[in-house]
Amino acid sequence: MNIIKRLTAVTSLTVCLGVLTPTTIVFAKTSSTNDNHIMKSEDPEHTTQAIGFAPNTPSSQTDNQEINIIFGNSLLQQGDSGPTVAKLQDELQKLGYYDGQIDGNFNDQTFEAVDAFQSDRQITDNGVVGPETKTALYTVYRNTEEAKDYQEKAVEIKVQEKKDAEEKARKAAEARAKKIAEEAAKKAAKEAAKKAAERAKENTPQQQPQVQNTSYQPNTSTQSGQSLTVEATSYSLNGRSATGIDFSSNPNAKVVAVDPSVIPLGSKVMIPGYGVYVAGDTGGAIKGNRIDVHLPTKDQAFNFGRRTMTITILH
Repeated sequence: MNIIKRLTAVTSLTVCLGVLTPTTIVFAKTSSTNDNHIMKSEDPEHTTQAIGFAPNTPSSQTDNQEINIIFGNSLLQQGDSGPTVAKLQDELQKLGYYDGQIDGNFNDQTFEAVDAFQSDRQITDNGVVGPETKTALYTVYRNTEEAKDYQEKAVEIKVQEKKDAEEKARKAAEARAKKIAEEAAKKAAKEAAKKAAERAKENTPQQQPQVQNTSYQPNTSTQSGQSLTVEATSYSLNGRSATGIDFSSNPNAKVVAVDPSVIPLGSKVMIPGYGVYVAGDTGGAIKGNRIDVHLPTKDQAFNFGRRTMTITILH
């Protein structure tokens, strides 16, 4: 890189920072990368900060973060490649140090440009782009229109992210409130329906089962004390008989099912070995000289079986 290009780069850097002066710029080599460069005047006892260059130390943690975003957080050296190398080439090209293709490859031409930039800035990284070189490049970069646009865009993004987060939180709160209100409304409706049902039940009089007392008169065509040979079976029932006799409350009730056209309902019937029964029930299969004797349990009814016997109709 010739001396004219280097002087042009230094002048461009000075203009970028908005400072022009006829004073000769002299770079003082220091023992630390964090020392300020000094500008000497004719008075050897009087020194000022170097015109056009800021110290190579980032001013804040935010600057460090931005440097890492732009140039990466690792050393860049010959043989590397990628977007950070492309950004390095772009910055060096803007400063007049690099006139090659911006292809993201840290080649010989990129190395020469970095070395020239470091030489002008009194940086001893020897062609390796480390923290000091990145900071020096960033010092120039952050005063460019591109950096300003980036910072403005970053602020807009943060503001929008904050708005989005607030909107998301608001919608989530509304959804929770709506769900709570819906659940409360359902619970209230359920409680109201339950209370209404209870009130309706209280206001409705309890209906007791009506048991009709029916007096059955024996058929006068059948004479009292008449003997009758029948086919007998047995059953056990927990409900009510045809005449309303409740077997559930009185399982030992002596009731016999008969054909009313043969044995009138209400008649008393003497069954051999079992005693006197009341003709108080009927059955679909009990026709003619058939009777069905009620017994307390199913086992007793099963053991009774089917038999032919002579019964006596008492009255």
